[in-house]
Amino acid sequence: MVKVAKNLSAMVKCAMALHPLQSQILYFNDIPTPLGQITGLGVIHNGTGTERGVFRVYGNYALAYFLEGTGEYRDANGYRHRIVPGDLVLVTPELPHRYTTRPGRYWSECYLIFDGPVFDLCLARGVLNSARPVRHLEPIDLWQARLLSIVASPSSQSPVEKGAEVSRLLALLMEISALDNAPPPEHGAPAWLATAKAILDAELEIEIDLQAVANELGLSYETFRKGFQKQFGVSPGLYRTQRRIAVACRLLKLTTMTHQRIAAHLGFSDEFHFSKRFKQIVGVSPREYRRGSAEEVERE
Repeated sequence: MVKVAKNLSAMVKCAMALHPLQSQILYFNDIPTPLGQITGLGVIHNGTGTERGVFRVYGNYALAYFLEGTGEYRDANGYRHRIVPGDLVLVTPELPHRYTTRPGRYWSECYLIFDGPVFDLCLARGVLNSARPVRHLEPIDLWQARLLSIVASPSSQSPVEKGAEVSRLLALLMEISALDNAPPPEHGAPAWLATAKAILDAELEIEIDLQAVANELGLSYETFRKGFQKQFGVSPGLYRTQRRIAVACRLLKLTTMTHQRIAAHLGFSDEFHFSKRFKQIVGVSPREYRRGSAEEVERE
């Protein structure tokens, strides 16, 4: 059985009818931009997900990030996944799906609803992957804050700010996609390595104090640096730069953002510094990489 929710209002009404006291809509927007729009943002506490035993279909995209509780996700592609705190579920348009708790159980989640041609392109190019709709992201507090911060000014009606929201979401999606190429810690490795990797993978647009990261992990800087390099093959600083460059590659390939804007977005001091580091890691300049990507698309 499939139920169709074609727009945000239907989704919101459904959520509010089921959980009128636990659902908090933090943002609603009906102002589109040429690339797309963020239509809604909210938090649900003590929810149960979709109606049990019923698949539903959305006419837009959504992200649901689970904060507490457990459950299960299923979709019409045959994908099935046990939901735990820290799981991020991607919902793509027109794909029948459901995610629910067990009877008598509840969970908390934050959600983001969006749509537009730039996200359709991301789906076509594999940045959004409907065949792998669930990813696990920790620390939970950090990723929840990052999702909520995409809408920096909820009350703003400025088209410029609406476009900035789309850009922030796009960059975050690129970053999450880039995480797929990062090796996980080996089985039996110290627990702090996974935490260190999560910290270095996040908030790529800001400078990070590696000594402060070591302090947070309860380690000396040398112990942190040597242990991280032994596990991942590169120093913490180079690892973070590689993550930033991986996101830059996706932005160069899938958007028309200027090199200067990409450099600023990813925390490089200027376009020259960005170009230099990009060429050191990728082997070609950002301009050459973008031109090669455009030629690849034309051949396809």
